[in-house]
Amino acid sequence: MTTEEFKKTSKVTYVSVFGFVNNNSNYDFIGYVEVPYTYDDFVSFNEKQRVAICQAIIMKQTGKLVQGFRKCDPDEFFMTETK
Repeated sequence: MTTEEFKKTSKVTYVSVFGFVNNNSNYDFIGYVEVPYTYDDFVSFNEKQRVAICQAIIMKQTGKLVQGFRKCDPDEFFMTETK
């Protein structure tokens, strides 16, 4: 399956999130969040909406509110590493 096929058929999107819980900490959460939207639906939201969705999912899963988002990237999952 190609990346484009996956984007078109998957009912969820994996979003790379980097953020912190409070201003005195470094990155407290670094990883992927599974959001319940297709890729096209998720990227159609503006940045504030994307962050709010990721915040809600992280809070539901961990009980922590990520206050400072450094990155909320739906494309990173699809990038390939070249050597």
